[in-house]
Amino acid sequence: MSHDSTKVLMGATKSSLKTVTSHAGSIAAGLATRISSAGALTVTESAGSLLGVSLGKDLSDSGRTAICRKGEGVPILLDDGLTPVIGTQVQISTTTGKAVASGTAVNAVYKSAVLTGILEDGTEANVAVIDFVGGL
Repeated sequence: MSHDSTKVLMGATKSSLKTVTSHAGSIAAGLATRISSAGALTVTESAGSLLGVSLGKDLSDSGRTAICRKGEGVPILLDDGLTPVIGTQVQISTTTGKAVASGTAVNAVYKSAVLTGILEDGTEANVAVIDFVGGL
C-alpha cells in the first residue's frame, strides 16, 4: 500500500516538534481540550482553560489522554463544511472543540486544507493540520 498524502492518522503529528502531556480522562483525538478547575478534561470553553489538542488515548492505556500543548503538524477535527485557508488563524468552537469558521481565535495557523482523518475506531472525518509552536 502506498502513502496517501490526503489522509492523516489521528493521534499522530506530522512533525516531531511538539510538547505532549498526559492527563486523566478521555477526549477524542483532534479536539481542542480544556481542563476544569477540578482537573477534569473537557472541550467546553465555559468549563475550563485551554490546554492544547487531544492526541487521544495515552499509549499507557491507563484512562489518560495525551494532549499536544504546542507543536507543528497537529491534526484537528473540522466543523462540518469548513474549508480552512492555509496560513490563516485557527478558530475553535466553544462547545465542540472542533475548528470552526467563527469561534475563539487561538495562536495557531492552518498548514493544510481539508484532509481525511482516520479515527481510532477506523472511521473517517474531515481534519486539517495546524501549527502552534508557541502553544494555543
